[in-house]
Amino acid sequence: MPTKVERLSHVEEIELIRLVRQGGTVGEYAANRLVTHNTGLVHKLVHKFPIKNTTCSYDDLYQEGIMGLMHGIRKFDETRGYRLSTYVYRWIQAYIRRYYLNHSRSVRVPVHVSDAQMTLNKQIEGLTAKLGRTPTMPEIIEVNADAPRIIDDMKANVSLNATIGESSELEDLVGEDKTEEFQTVTDCHILLDKLRPDVSPRDYNILMLRFGLDGQPEHTLEEIAAKYEITRARVHQIQNNLVKKLRNLV
Repeated sequence: MPTKVERLSHVEEIELIRLVRQGGTVGEYAANRLVTHNTGLVHKLVHKFPIKNTTCSYDDLYQEGIMGLMHGIRKFDETRGYRLSTYVYRWIQAYIRRYYLNHSRSVRVPVHVSDAQMTLNKQIEGLTAKLGRTPTMPEIIEVNADAPRIIDDMKANVSLNATIGESSELEDLVGEDKTEEFQTVTDCHILLDKLRPDVSPRDYNILMLRFGLDGQPEHTLEEIAAKYEITRARVHQIQNNLVKKLRNLV
């Protein structure tokens, strides 16, 4: 969590923005100072997006928010008279929202569907707080007439990262009762030999590490992301793509 810093005055913001435009070392210093004094806004916006049971982490969204903040700083026009925070708010939100919608699900859904689901979730949270209990469906429909349809969409697109029991994830169970694939080590490696020519060495190694297929312990998404200097979400995406390819080879 970022350390709370004192807010800059409007005059200080304008001076720093002008220094940013000068470029060079001075401009870089000014930009860094503006970013530092607005990280609280990024933190606040990140927490508006639920990350439980998604492939997004706080760090992923926070980094995207910082990118949006930097873009807003570069685009800010101080002659319009409003505060920097008012202007960069929409850029921070846009960057976080775009990343969230692109990476929070293993199965992509249209943006308008995700927006509707997020709105409904907030409405249900508000009703719960107001009533002091979980609202009934008729009560939910009173505030959102489309609730039944939206909830059906949410069920149809449940995340493969949804936790089942204490530690298993839904993706671990998909197809479990349909086939006996990967029943033996030999079967597994036959499929891996078929897969290897069709994928990059990096992606193949990620699959091996993720599931411990080379005799080593299974690695977490975080460990693999650090090893290859990519995001946790990207590791998860590669994993899912290769598992899908393996299933198609059965």
